[in-house]
Amino acid sequence: MDKLIDGKSTEQHESDYRLAWRKRGDFLQVQVSGDVDAQAIRIAYWQEIAATARRQGFRKLLVIDRKKGQPASPEDLLELARALLVEREHFDRVAVVEPTDAFLPAIEHAEIIGREHGINVRVFGSMAGAELWLRLGSPDDPPAR
Repeated sequence: MDKLIDGKSTEQHESDYRLAWRKRGDFLQVQVSGDVDAQAIRIAYWQEIAATARRQGFRKLLVIDRKKGQPASPEDLLELARALLVEREHFDRVAVVEPTDAFLPAIEHAEIIGREHGINVRVFGSMAGAELWLRLGSPDDPPAR
């Protein structure tokens, strides 16, 4: 996808996952949907999100994750963080909204791993908290690029 049309676009990738895009001021909102919990799918959609946001010039992302059957393992989260290392310099803030309360502890582990790898990512249980952080940041954020 090279352009966002009217601030919204949707792209289908076979039946593995679907991304719905929306411009929201100075950040890009991405809704992820799909039923497959495979690590290769997770890495593919995160790489696509990063590449599209970079091409569109967004330094802030709001990713609304899909409902999953099970959370990613710590090993999978580490692999994902390492796969996204090349993208970290392109983004100031990445907010992830996790819709499944039971998965928040596992996804918070993803936040810790990401931050240890220099990715300014935060996980939220609600849109309101994520949007507030994207707009205002927090005192412990690294300096914007």
